[in-house]
Amino acid sequence: MKLLVTGATGFIGQHLVKSLIEQGHIVLALSRTEELHPADNFPCNLYYLQSSLKLEENAIERIKEFKPDTLIHLAWEKIPDFSFETSFENLQNQIIFFQKIFLVKSLKKIVVTGSCWEYGKKMGICKETDVCVSNNYFTWAKNSLREFLEFESFQKNINFVWSRVFYVYGPKQRKGSLIPSVIEKIQNGLLPELKTPYNSNDFIYIDDVVDGLIQFAVNNVPSGIYNLGNGESVPIIDVVSKIEKKLNGKQILTSSVLENTLQSSLKDTDFWADMFKTFTILKWQPKINLELGIEKSINLMK
Repeated sequence: MKLLVTGATGFIGQHLVKSLIEQGHIVLALSRTEELHPADNFPCNLYYLQSSLKLEENAIERIKEFKPDTLIHLAWEKIPDFSFETSFENLQNQIIFFQKIFLVKSLKKIVVTGSCWEYGKKMGICKETDVCVSNNYFTWAKNSLREFLEFESFQKNINFVWSRVFYVYGPKQRKGSLIPSVIEKIQNGLLPELKTPYNSNDFIYIDDVVDGLIQFAVNNVPSGIYNLGNGESVPIIDVVSKIEKKLNGKQILTSSVLENTLQSSLKDTDFWADMFKTFTILKWQPKINLELGIEKSINLMK
């Protein structure tokens, strides 16, 4: 299969491109940044295209010449800046991008990564049938893009998959994110800084996210929204405890210091993915539990 991948040098993109080329797919990797690999190390089935989402100069012509069957769209700029200015700029650039991409006649399927934040939920299970009410500019921009793509894809008879990814983690993740920052703190003998230790999130390892996106791309699935998570929530303080046990073989910080210090903290978030639709239609479920994912993250971060 010939795939165009945007956001190819980002956290998910690097892992996704690697898996796709290892599986023998032909990939055109689009990114604003410079190419990650020296030219002489390029696999024969990997091509890079440096361009913003505005597809300057001859970028759209190169994409047309490549003739992708499928687009996996990961690009979203300036995360974790979720301000109005950044969200609005992202939405504008995304629409400009897709207006040009819809001119690529070979394109038959689009897989786009959404966010669990679109649900706007603080508590409970998140089902694809839930009515989403945007509670910040980021989710407004994401939901607006999804509605635009649902309409345009239907008009152009393109298979459209919107995959709502939950709390993805793993190697090459932004250092300021929860799990890599906690690993670094504990490795240095420091207490992790937790503002909401008893909040619970649905954590999914990067390899499972990549596998799920590839399965959406290569299999015949109906257009629609699909969750991509583990289907369970884990308190942040339990994540810290698991990391410490993997690093030190025992629990010291979280039990004797952290929990006592933060005992009065409130819990205001506990939501997770309903994976029934994804499992039923795609016959897919995550393979890597949190303990194994943390172990892999620690080993690869070393």
